[in-house]
Amino acid sequence: MTLKRTLIGTLAFAALAASSFGAAAETAKEKALGAGARQLTSDQIAERFIGTTGTWVSPSGTKKVRIYYGRNNDLHGKLVGGNWSGTGYYGVANDDSICISWAGKDKGRLRCLEVLIDDGVVKKFNVDGSLNGSYEKFEMGKAF
Repeated sequence: MTLKRTLIGTLAFAALAASSFGAAAETAKEKALGAGARQLTSDQIAERFIGTTGTWVSPSGTKKVRIYYGRNNDLHGKLVGGNWSGTGYYGVANDDSICISWAGKDKGRLRCLEVLIDDGVVKKFNVDGSLNGSYEKFEMGKAF
């Protein structure tokens, strides 16, 4: 009887630990999807981004960058209220992501991000599921 109780107690503890670990490991992307956000397809990403200027807001809300996604996969950015500006390139991938590379910062490497609509807001997520930022608005053409 004691061995049985010990075994049951051990299994119960293991199950509780596993469920606690799973909850702690939930990413921002998983939370958003669980709350009803929907991931955009490659076609929807292209429609939303190509030829538009979006106002990107950092996850902390302390930085805003106007980003133009040109029709030739060119990328132009300008910090709102600051003196930074940059260029680079981007591409919409077939795996429902947008990949970007800022000249200098990314050293020619592409960073691919998944795009979700969460309660009407466009949000980008890094490959690890963390929030990369959200967009306040989009405007047609280069709006800066």
